[in-house]
Amino acid sequence: MNKLKESKEELIKTLQKEKDLGELKSRFVTMASHEFRTPLSTVLSSAYLLEKYTRTEEQGNRKKHIDRIVSSVRMLSDILNDFLSVGKIEEGKIIVKPSELNIKEHIGAIINELTNNKKAGQNIVYSHKGTVTTVLDQGILKHIIMNLLSNAIKFSPENSIIHILSERKDHELLLSIKDKGIGISKEDRKHLFERFFRGGNVTNIQGTGLGLHIVAKYAELMNGVIECKSEIGKGTQFILKFKMKNNE
Repeated sequence: MNKLKESKEELIKTLQKEKDLGELKSRFVTMASHEFRTPLSTVLSSAYLLEKYTRTEEQGNRKKHIDRIVSSVRMLSDILNDFLSVGKIEEGKIIVKPSELNIKEHIGAIINELTNNKKAGQNIVYSHKGTVTTVLDQGILKHIIMNLLSNAIKFSPENSIIHILSERKDHELLLSIKDKGIGISKEDRKHLFERFFRGGNVTNIQGTGLGLHIVAKYAELMNGVIECKSEIGKGTQFILKFKMKNNE
């Protein structure tokens, strides 16, 4: 009798999972039809205009449209990667592979990768406290930091400072990314890590509403938690805490 009950419960879980994945795919189709339109239009128009600029003195215009094409293709790639990541998370296919790393060097390299993403006058200030060695999945940690740092850049004005702090103490790693951007309302913070959720003050800015959901799930997979502190017009701070094992 117990086995029959267990089989029934397992079947219900499986059907619910299939339903959730079906809804996820449906939402993606709806979202993609909207989010893909702008970058695809940019690629098409810029590719067409490239044919017009053939003279040497027009190379500046050619470069401008090539940059627009590259930026748009990256945007499309980010949308697809977000969806694929969510799909893997929902299906339980993310495998965490912890390894020893130098957190200071790891974050420094990520900051360097995002140098070209910064707006005019933006500056990223990074500091670290404690020992620099820790044990985490380097790829997943990189995704988390890149997502949060990219958001800080995107939602902060020109000539602003973004602060990053990492601190290793006892058996915990603390990460903080703080900006002086547009901020997040108290109501929106309640839903911030839900799939496809976007704040009421960012509807005019490109995005899928999947990034922070993925960040929260990735943090959870590495025995971590994420917290958001924010106020409209005064910036946002994301704080992550990862619990380390005794031998780490």
